[in-house]
Amino acid sequence: MIKLFQDEWDASVLETYKLREYVHKLRQELSHTVYQHDAACRVIARLTRERDEARAALGMLKPSAAAMAVEQPAAAAAAGGPADGSAMETDDAAAAEAEDDGMTAAVLSKITSTSKTLSKARKKRVGKPEGMATAEEIKGYAEASSFSGLHSASSGVTCMSVGNPNDSFIMTGSSDKTATLFDTAAGKVVGKMKGHKKKVTGVILHPAEGADTGITCSADKTVKIWQPSTGECRHTISTHTDAVTGISLHPVQDYFLSVSADKHWGFNALTTGKTLAYCTDSNITAGYSCTEIHPDGKIFAAGTTDNKIHIWDIKNQKLQLSLAGHADEKAAVTSMSFSENGYYFATASADATVKLWDLRKAGADMSIHTIKMDDDAKVNDVAFDHTGNYLALASSTVQVYTYAAKKWEHVHTLAAHAKAVTAVAFGPNAKTIYSASMDRFVKLYQ
Repeated sequence: MIKLFQDEWDASVLETYKLREYVHKLRQELSHTVYQHDAACRVIARLTRERDEARAALGMLKPSAAAMAVEQPAAAAAAGGPADGSAMETDDAAAAEAEDDGMTAAVLSKITSTSKTLSKARKKRVGKPEGMATAEEIKGYAEASSFSGLHSASSGVTCMSVGNPNDSFIMTGSSDKTATLFDTAAGKVVGKMKGHKKKVTGVILHPAEGADTGITCSADKTVKIWQPSTGECRHTISTHTDAVTGISLHPVQDYFLSVSADKHWGFNALTTGKTLAYCTDSNITAGYSCTEIHPDGKIFAAGTTDNKIHIWDIKNQKLQLSLAGHADEKAAVTSMSFSENGYYFATASADATVKLWDLRKAGADMSIHTIKMDDDAKVNDVAFDHTGNYLALASSTVQVYTYAAKKWEHVHTLAAHAKAVTAVAFGPNAKTIYSASMDRFVKLYQ
């Protein structure tokens, strides 16, 4: 009996020893596999970095369109050749050819120089400009003008652009697939833009060229560049593969950004209608719903349908930061606006909230304030005035907030529309507020 027990014990000890040896061998193999995987990842990262550096170096070697435009007339003049119309045609062709090459050194140089100029000028401005509306004045604002008939009787206004606030022109888009140039001083439609096959989701009236240049985007997957006063379509951009949900003009004013439900953003040339960059990132898991370029032009923010905000570097086309401050992941970020000093930006959401962020901070500290709609209505648009002192929200009503005593305080509510307000904007010195709505009206408040 004792011998039988001893034999079983010996067999058990031997089996345990073999199991330990097997486990040890497995651990060694696993460790070796993990090491190989880590080494492979490092090699891939190094090769990717070298590839990107090589692409950047190649881009710097490509001829500058700006340099060609300067050198050709000079060479023609030195040779006694024409330096007028024919030279200009050559320059335009060179510029167009350079834009076909994408984000060339000339494009990047223009973005950089504009950013430096704007940033330097912005730091010199202190306080509010003369004639700026006070909070007490805004509290007394009421409907001063109301315009209808901009679009078909059954379609609301989906978007609006004031363009140059000192002009009387505004541009609107609608679910009737059209865009309209409207003169608020004359109270009449000046131009009609027809050509989209689905609703217009965004419009831009060029601040410098006014009635001569406008941009629209649509759920039909296209972006169009127009001469609004005549309704002529100059270019149609069909780069995106799904609905185009937002557009934003770059401070250079020769380029603009487009974002789409296809999870990509495009950087486009206004004069040629060419897409210079078309980018996405594996971290983007939902389609884009809106976008806004920073006042300095180096970065932009874009919202997605899962309520996240993504910040990109335009020059290197890389995702820099993602924020998940809005609570409801089933809702979408609907609009965003940067303050003109470049420090703050506001994001609106379909979850009935507006969040304010401070770009000078990091991580969770970037979120500095949250506004919750009392009636739980979707916030469709948000806009700072030019100075960044006031913030307007478009929801079931128009609400105005101001920054006072180191916090954002409610100033006034304008409840003139019968349906959801889809767009809001300030006039010069916040002396006027514009709003557009699904009730087909555009209204002015003073």
